[in-house]
Formats: sequence, structure tokens, C-alpha cells
Amino acid sequence: MKASALFRATFGVAPRAAASAPGRVNLIGEHTDYNGGPVLP
Repeated sequence: MKASALFRATFGVAPRAAASAPGRVNLIGEHTDYNGGPVLP
């Protein structure tokens, strides 16, 4: 289910705005990329 449809189903009104932002998901809890270590793409 899309987020906008879930919002409408939960609150009974359409969302007024939607936003997205680039980012990363850290699956193993390490912060090595900024120290020159390996990361998962």
C-alpha cells in the first residue's frame, strides 16, 4: 500500500503534502564510510 493511501485510510483525509529525500540505509550498524572503510551500496 502506498503511503498516501495508508494515510487516507488511517485519517480519512488526503495528505496535504509529500516529500522525499536521498539517503542511505545502514543495515549492519557501522559508520565506516566516512573513515575510509567499506560500505554496502
